[in-house]
Amino acid sequence: MYLHIGKEYVINNKEVIAIFNLEYIKNTKEYKKMYEQLEKNKAIINISKNQEKTFILTEKDGVKRGYLTNIAASTIGKRRM
Repeated sequence: MYLHIGKEYVINNKEVIAIFNLEYIKNTKEYKKMYEQLEKNKAIINISKNQEKTFILTEKDGVKRGYLTNIAASTIGKRRM
């Protein structure tokens, strides 16, 4: 199954590690550390244009990526079912 995460972005459900509501995690040290590491590896894809609501962490073939989208985490979670 594939998951539409906004605009023209679709990711494989099997690659999704976690879906986070940014409102709750954006100020945590764990998120900041993870974000810095992904940014260092040029693995952050922002498809929301400054209206980020959700952070999606994926992994494919050992490579992690982070997606920032303006679609609510609860909506994306419902799409996974």
